[in-house]
Amino acid sequence: MTGEAQGSAPQADDTIESAKLRAKEFADGFVEAAADVLEITAFVASEEPEGIILGFEGPDAHLLVGRAGRTLDALQYIASNVVNRRSMRGRLHVIFDADSYRTRREETLKKLATDLSAQVVATGEEAVLDPLSPLERRIVHNALKDISGIRTYSEGEEPERYIIISPAA
Repeated sequence: MTGEAQGSAPQADDTIESAKLRAKEFADGFVEAAADVLEITAFVASEEPEGIILGFEGPDAHLLVGRAGRTLDALQYIASNVVNRRSMRGRLHVIFDADSYRTRREETLKKLATDLSAQVVATGEEAVLDPLSPLERRIVHNALKDISGIRTYSEGEEPERYIIISPAA
């Protein structure tokens, strides 16, 4: 990490690129701090104009996932807050993945969403999914946005917010 004073004011020259660098430094710092108990490495899995996906790999990477991805979500939340606390040019979307969990989960959610949408079209009955994280809800909404005959919407309060797939009105 950068060693700057906590709560320092935003820098006028703060850019998305510098935020991406802070995200990578955060991941590397976590790996270094956990070196006594976890055998993992951090890497940049992909970059987009306003986001970065950082991956963890190694024999212990699966331990970062936690139950239903909650450990990974918590680590990602902390990193996002640290990285974006000084940003003046918008937020950098920071996503952490470990042992390819996010990729596998995305495929599972897309299949579930597609299967449930077909069921909704066939029966005319709504389908209610279990509570999902904001990232997972976005995956489901995006997977179904172009399917005719249905609509999706979210209800509930975090962390119990869920998606309903219903017949189009």
